[in-house]
Amino acid sequence: MIVSTVIMVACFILIIYELLSVLVVFHSCTNVKCSTTNSEKVSRREDGFLVKEYWKTEVEFDLNGEKRSAVLETSTFCQKGQRLNCYYYPKRDLVFRKRDVRSVMRAHSIQAFSVGVLFLLLVLIFRMTALGGIITAHAVEALGIVLILPFTGFGISFIVYAVNAFRHTTASRVVKVRVQITDVVRKTKRHRENKRYTYYPIYRYNLGGFDHIVRSRLGRAEPPRKGSFETILADKKKGGPVEYKDVTASFVLGICFLIIAGLLLYTIVCL
Repeated sequence: MIVSTVIMVACFILIIYELLSVLVVFHSCTNVKCSTTNSEKVSRREDGFLVKEYWKTEVEFDLNGEKRSAVLETSTFCQKGQRLNCYYYPKRDLVFRKRDVRSVMRAHSIQAFSVGVLFLLLVLIFRMTALGGIITAHAVEALGIVLILPFTGFGISFIVYAVNAFRHTTASRVVKVRVQITDVVRKTKRHRENKRYTYYPIYRYNLGGFDHIVRSRLGRAEPPRKGSFETILADKKKGGPVEYKDVTASFVLGICFLIIAGLLLYTIVCL
């Protein structure tokens, strides 16, 4: 009991601290509109493929009437004059975009927060409900209940992903654009003693009066040919490609997970 109480208190303190840290960061930040002045590609190659790539983007912004400049690391090319919505963090004299909030947090914050939430939920379930005793007395039924939760969660997640993907790809602001593959990024994954490679093409295209150079989020088992052309979907409002994995497969997989969860629930209740 003492151990579980200590874990619960420690996790609660950790979660509160991390949440307050995020709130403090954004509360002390100033929203600034940055104008791109230059964007240079930084890359490293192995065997002719890119293994590391980002854009060193120089921006200018006004802060309390003072003209300031900063350097951002962006995953895509930013056209000169392109406006970026950023935040200025005075404590570190740092400019970052909302998606890069981790750059102003401690390196272990997100991982510690996730582990803290998990432990806290487990402790609360066992200490503040009768579920701990039920699991001990009814091991088979408890195992079914434990399995129902993730299967239901996976099923709902896959279906929501498929529905959102279908709605986005059929939206009026999505258009087909002709793109050129200018380069290929290679990511390495080790499988036992072997290496497996996944290839991500880099697209170049013009949309909304701007040149876009964007890396695909969908990996391929075989490298595409550099200089070749393809047709993809792009978002006219955001400018980036609209890419989702197989929507049909996600929907079917979600249905399968929900069916399995339903069968487990039927078995526990009726048998």
